[in-house]
Amino acid sequence: MKRRSPDTIKGDTFEEKMNNLSIAVGKPIDVMELIRLKKLYGIESVLYFEPELANKSTYEKDLADFAADDEFERPFIAADRFVDFGKENDPTFEGRLKEFPLMVTVHSFGERKTESGTPIKYIKALMPFLDEFDVNKDIGPVIS
Repeated sequence: MKRRSPDTIKGDTFEEKMNNLSIAVGKPIDVMELIRLKKLYGIESVLYFEPELANKSTYEKDLADFAADDEFERPFIAADRFVDFGKENDPTFEGRLKEFPLMVTVHSFGERKTESGTPIKYIKALMPFLDEFDVNKDIGPVIS
């Protein structure tokens, strides 16, 4: 899959571009679609386990604030690392995600800078609580 620039997506702002891909704040999206979006456009996705932290902070600030913590002990994780961790612990994990998509809720859109100053667009999403999982829910449109 050849990586494309996010600039090729229609829209003036990052949020408009995402909306044109049917990705909108408050809407559910499959974690695997977020990973596909990273592969296709280089847009990062981060999954938050605590809504309060997602509401009051930015991903860039949280990376700095939790830099000393192990990646798997933070109250957030990159979507691709979440799936990688699941596959390391259970080789059938990714296959099960295809059969039973893990739907997360889009929280917000942002941009952070790498250590070299390169801007990276990101999508912040909220993980559902265990009692919110619905394996019968329609996953909606798929990014093409």
